[in-house]
Amino acid sequence: MDSVLRGVRVLELSYAFNGPLAGRILAELGAEVIKIEPPWGSARDWLPIVKGESGHFVFLNANKKFITLNLKTDEGKEIFKRLVKVSDVVLFNFTPGTMEKLGLGYEEMRKIKEDIIYVSSSGFGYTGPYKDLPAYDYIMQAMVGIMGVTGFEDRPLRTGPAIIDAVAGIFAALGTLAALYYKKITGKGQMVDIAMFDVGFYIMIQNIAGVYFEGRNSLFNKRLGNKYAIAAPYSVYRAKDGYVCIGAANDRQFQRLCEAMGKEYLMNDPRFKTNKDRVNNMDEIDKIVEEWTMNKSKREIIDMLRKLDVPVGEVREPYDNLEDPQVKEREMMVKVKHPVLGEIDIMGSPLKMSETPGKIREPGYPIGFHNEEIYCNLLKYNKGEIEKLKAKGVI
Repeated sequence: MDSVLRGVRVLELSYAFNGPLAGRILAELGAEVIKIEPPWGSARDWLPIVKGESGHFVFLNANKKFITLNLKTDEGKEIFKRLVKVSDVVLFNFTPGTMEKLGLGYEEMRKIKEDIIYVSSSGFGYTGPYKDLPAYDYIMQAMVGIMGVTGFEDRPLRTGPAIIDAVAGIFAALGTLAALYYKKITGKGQMVDIAMFDVGFYIMIQNIAGVYFEGRNSLFNKRLGNKYAIAAPYSVYRAKDGYVCIGAANDRQFQRLCEAMGKEYLMNDPRFKTNKDRVNNMDEIDKIVEEWTMNKSKREIIDMLRKLDVPVGEVREPYDNLEDPQVKEREMMVKVKHPVLGEIDIMGSPLKMSETPGKIREPGYPIGFHNEEIYCNLLKYNKGEIEKLKAKGVI
């Protein structure tokens, strides 16, 4: 067996980022993920647009099958229920209550298939005072405190990637896997309720621990720019030709950094003897480190510090990584064929496992690409019936 989820069928009704990412992860592991879109599409206009296709969509929806279905019609709902009968998982990222209004909530789906796994990945989850509010990653970053500790003192910043969307998708996939395992040992399905707010709060674990024990004035409650409340020197430093990130997170690494700089005397400086001392005096130690890095190229700094096992890396832009040898060796960009775009590279799977690795076989396809395959082969419609459904706006 080279695909651990072979034989698992997932109905994915999701748009934007976190739901589609969860579906992609399951598809990487071999699940048959049928992405159900309304006839007008879902997030297919997200940039970049190449030859009329969304590059975002093509990357994010790899390995799936694509059908159209209008769940606002009675006939569309009945078709969906037929699909549920022959599936294992329903995955969606609508605001709580949306599926219930359609008559497709968890309790209704259990009547159709008792052991269905019903996975919701929403902004705030099904409970709590915020449950009915709409949400985007940007809003979540503000509300859970990520923006509160990201940026410089005078202004908060969002992270470059949509970090909460991404991690929520990962947790939705993780919850699905746990539910599949539970079903295997008990025969029972369940509802999985993932909230972006919960996930965002969860990944703030270091900061929350810091403020819980140290209070509002803790460094963990402040925007420190590129500095780190846990260790120092641990920041971004200017080189002659750009920037490098250096992380001396323990005494031994700090000693090696001092050796590289030719400043061994700093190890006995009372301001820098322990990690706590260095954090308390991070501005002073960062100034000393940057005075050293400014007179050297990125390559010189990296070569010197890597020889001494001090963690270091150049600050790159995303484009720089397209030709990186590590990316190539780990197959984090792989070639696929798209019916409109031709042969392209898309993001590979990070799930490297000896027996059942994640695999990328196909890109995200044009809307309704698998309508005939799914409706004819799985639900046994004939081509004439499919044409009638199209004419009525059901698919």
